Amino acid sequence: MNVLSVRGLTHVYGQGTSSEAVALNNCSFDIEKGELVGIIGHTGSGKSTLIQHFNGLLKPTSGQVLLNGKDINESKESIVQSRFKIGLCFQYPEYQLFEETVAKDIAFGPKNMKLDEKEINRRVLQCIEYVGLDKSYLDKSPFDLSGGEKRRVAIAGVMAMEPEILVLDEPTAGLDPKGRDTIFGLIREYREKTGSTVIVVSHSMEDVAKLATKALVMNKGTVAMYGSIDDVYSRADELVTMGLNVPQITRIFMKLKAEGLPICGNIYTVEQGVNEIIRLKKEGYSL
Repeated sequence: MNVLSVRGLTHVYGQGTSSEAVALNNCSFDIEKGELVGIIGHTGSGKSTLIQHFNGLLKPTSGQVLLNGKDINESKESIVQSRFKIGLCFQYPEYQLFEETVAKDIAFGPKNMKLDEKEINRRVLQCIEYVGLDKSYLDKSPFDLSGGEKRRVAIAGVMAMEPEILVLDEPTAGLDPKGRDTIFGLIREYREKTGSTVIVVSHSMEDVAKLATKALVMNKGTVAMYGSIDDVYSRADELVTMGLNVPQITRIFMKLKAEGLPICGNIYTVEQGVNEIIRLKKEGYSL
């Protein structure tokens, strides 16, 4: 069942002016309930413009965004409802923290939904757990936390609205490898526990390969590719021509294949690479 559908979506900035620029051009795709989709593309490919249409922050020049089959731009009320059902967490969300305590920051969205105190408290406690922080953090000022902790609190605030779709724009930007792995683990666990659809925007094909079940590639405002990770990453040569940095492990095995080694399948994670090297050695090939 499709939870989110994009139909012929086009967005033109400065339409009719000398600075007119087409950011999205006739984009169409479907995302099914429960999927974890990675949106990738180089800077200026249209990723950020695209996700701002998902909950009505931007209006299409033409085309539609359908949530459970209904156009979110149908009315003001439908736009408001879409913002509760599609939780959008911008890049560096910790800069959006402003309340006195972590608890109040996480509760901000649910309060705007006019929920009662008991339900708000339940969501706050649940979401602090989702992001791997102890309840003792709830009484702390968000400004006393580390960068990674602030990021988790900001994400918890979006999760607390219990959106049908959670959209995360570069959720690991600026974090060290350990911090990135922590955030990825939390995203996976959240999806497994809630069954929610998750969309992650990233410039890193390596990160998307580790996390997502499907990849949507944006290029010059269009949907260049959309499919399983294996299907999309098998077109590594095309991805490179679009200015994308395919995983280093993929580049290594592309070179090995070009040198005549019988590489099986698509290699885009270190684990796959290790298994392939073991296979080649067992078959007598020297590397």
